[in-house]
Amino acid sequence: QLMMALDGSALQSLQSCKGMLTYQNLVDKLQRRYGVEYQVERYRHELKNRKQKPNESLQELCDALETLAAFAYPDRTPEVRESLFTLPAFTDAMEDKHLSFEVWKQKPATLREALNEALRVEVWTKARQERERQRDQERDVPRPRAARGARADEPEERGGRDERRRGAAAAPPLG
Repeated sequence: QLMMALDGSALQSLQSCKGMLTYQNLVDKLQRRYGVEYQVERYRHELKNRKQKPNESLQELCDALETLAAFAYPDRTPEVRESLFTLPAFTDAMEDKHLSFEVWKQKPATLREALNEALRVEVWTKARQERERQRDQERDVPRPRAARGARADEPEERGGRDERRRGAAAAPPLG
């Protein structure tokens, strides 16, 4: 009856078996194929090579790494998993390598400390970039300049001292 409830790849993997399957043989085969304890190496590989996805927040990245670490090291305590595996994976997985380095420099003891440091640096960096962007925009705005000798309220092209000289030199003599 259990075989009748299976479909997809689970059913295909059992159809390749020759002979009669006992219930225990069936369960063992499914455990080897789909059970967490038999996929530890896969999860360890995923944890080691996990990278932050586009538009994935740092919090989401932390959550994903904690889940992978739990599957990759089910026999370790959460504290050991965090300090030995999840914390280094977090700094390695960050898309922004400058941010990763700034977090690493602080030598956080826990993943939460690393996440808080990353968020702090990220906010500071974004604020600095916004200030620089505003400063650059202010530089790009043309400001009216007064020509030498011209009054500040008189536009350059209309009546500055240099223009009056040019006008006088070009004007025909009177009289």
